[in-house]
Amino acid sequence: MKSAISEYKGVPVYINKKSIKHMYVRIKTSGCHINIPKKLSSISIEKYLYENVDKIKETYNNLKTISYSILGKPISVSYTKGEFKFDFSDNHLTIVHPTSFDEGFKLFLKISMTTYIKKYDNEIKSHLTLFNITPVNYHFKYLTSKFGSYHRLKKTITLNTYLYMLDPLLIHYVLMHEYAHTKEFHHQKSFYDLQHQLCPNDKELSKRLKTLTIPSQFTL
Repeated sequence: MKSAISEYKGVPVYINKKSIKHMYVRIKTSGCHINIPKKLSSISIEKYLYENVDKIKETYNNLKTISYSILGKPISVSYTKGEFKFDFSDNHLTIVHPTSFDEGFKLFLKISMTTYIKKYDNEIKSHLTLFNITPVNYHFKYLTSKFGSYHRLKKTITLNTYLYMLDPLLIHYVLMHEYAHTKEFHHQKSFYDLQHQLCPNDKELSKRLKTLTIPSQFTL
């Protein structure tokens, strides 16, 4: 059963008791959503909120004030209900979607990110050849917890379509990070050495990514 604490330090908190072993927390534009085991005491929840309130407030406020961009450049957006399509002109993106702006914008990101990677496919392959790395297939998906991943058995790289909102240098860094994993399946020194060869400014770009919070949904 889900209930809401009116506010905790300015952040709405929603508690959902479930048949689970551990507590899970997710920050959304609507507030802090906490899934808890049915027997977990309210004291434990209060303790978690008290110890993490600054990070929770920071993430919540960032999600409430989403600024829209394409490849790192600020844009304005608007939404109309109807059959899906989009138009981008004069630095303004218009989304038309039958359900919501959130779903329409995420679909726009997926289409655009796919097109972007295809456009630079030959350039990417030439770069990888220098390091004797074989290109793999790509999957594109909107993720809220990571920017990319490499599936060792399927030999595919999944790229977060949220990346299309960011500086192209960050897209390149994530791509090279995942390609480094095609040879080094860990995060030990040999992995970071290869990553640095693939992307010499990797440390700076990694720091930039760590400052970002991926929105769970987009609103106007």
